[in-house]
Amino acid sequence: MAIIKNIFTDKMLWIAAIAALLSTIISKPELADINFHTVFSLLSMMVLIQIFENIGLLQYLSTTFTSRAKNTRQLMIMLVVLTFFGAMLVTNDVAILIIVPLFFKMAKKISANHIFTVTMIAAAANIGSAFTPFGNTHNLFLLSHYNLNVINFFKVSAPYSFIGLTILVLIAALFTKSKPIDVNVSRFSVHLPALVVALLLTGLVFLGIFKVIPIIIAAISTIVVAFLMNRKILLHVDYATILVFVCFFVAVGNLSRSTEIAALLRVLEANKYATYFSAIGFSQFMSNVPATILVAKFTNNIEAVFLGSNIGGIGTPIASMANLLAYKQFSFFTEKQESTKYLGQSFLFNVILLLILGIIGWFLV
Repeated sequence: MAIIKNIFTDKMLWIAAIAALLSTIISKPELADINFHTVFSLLSMMVLIQIFENIGLLQYLSTTFTSRAKNTRQLMIMLVVLTFFGAMLVTNDVAILIIVPLFFKMAKKISANHIFTVTMIAAAANIGSAFTPFGNTHNLFLLSHYNLNVINFFKVSAPYSFIGLTILVLIAALFTKSKPIDVNVSRFSVHLPALVVALLLTGLVFLGIFKVIPIIIAAISTIVVAFLMNRKILLHVDYATILVFVCFFVAVGNLSRSTEIAALLRVLEANKYATYFSAIGFSQFMSNVPATILVAKFTNNIEAVFLGSNIGGIGTPIASMANLLAYKQFSFFTEKQESTKYLGQSFLFNVILLLILGIIGWFLV
C-alpha cells in the first residue's frame, strides 16, 4: 500500500503522465520510444541505493568525519565534501536527505548560517552527482542513449565535477567564519559482511550499466540481494522515478514525430554551444531530467548535453529535484519565515554559481 501511495502522490509523476497523455494528440506512442536499458538501469540503481541506505554507510561516514571538525569552517568543508562524494554513490536526493538532517542535529549545539549551509549542501549534491552514472538519473539515460563506455563517460564528467568541488571548497573556506565547536553526534555502525556484498553488487550493476553484461542480470541480482538482506528494502525503492522516465520517453517520442516541433528543436540545437545553452535553459523551467531527454533526442553533441543538463540543475528551485528536496528539508527543520528567506537567498547564490559554472562549462564544451 505504501508503494502505491508514494506513486500516486508523486507530483513529478503526475506532470510526466499528463505530458505523455497530452503528447498523444500529436502522435501515437510507440514501444521503441522507451529506452529499456535506462529503465532497468534505474531499477538496479534505485534498489542498490536502498541497500546502502539500509546498511547506513553514508550515515556512518558522515557522523564519523563531522565529529572530528574543530571549527565551523572545517565543518562546512566536511559537509560539502561528504555530500559531494555521497551523491556520487547514492544520488543527490539521498545525499541531501542524509546530510541536511545531520547538519540540523548539529546546529542545535553550534552557531551556523542555516541558509548558506543547506544551499552549499544542495550545490555539492548537484555537482557531485554529475561524476558517476549513479549520481544523477539522467546520467544513466545519457550513458545508454549515446552508448558511452567507462572512459568516455568519465572524460566528460570528471573535469566538471572536480572543478565544481574546488570552487565549493574555496567558497566554504572564504565565506565561513572559523568559530571553535565541539560536535558530538551519535555514531552509526556498519555491518561489514553486508557492506562487502553491497560493494560486489555495485560492481555487477556497474558492468550492467556499461553493457558489459545484460542489464537485466544486474536488475534481478539487486532485487534478490535486497530481498535476502531485508525484504522491506524493496518497499522503499523509488518506483515513481522509473515511471517518470517511462512517461517522459513517451512524451518526447511523440513530440519528436511532430515535424514543426522537431524543426524548432533542431534550430535551437544547431551546434554544440546552442545545445549546451538549450539544456541549461530548459532545465531552469522544466527540471534537468525531462530537459535531458528532450535535448538528447535531437543532437549528438554528448559533452554539450551532459554539461548543460548537469550545470542546468543549479539555478531555479525546479531546475533539479534535489533543489526542491533541499528546500523541503530546510522548511521541515525551520520556521516559515526562515523558509521564505531561504528561497530568495539560495536562488541568488545559485544564479551566481550557475553563471560561474556556466562559463566554465562553455570552455569545457
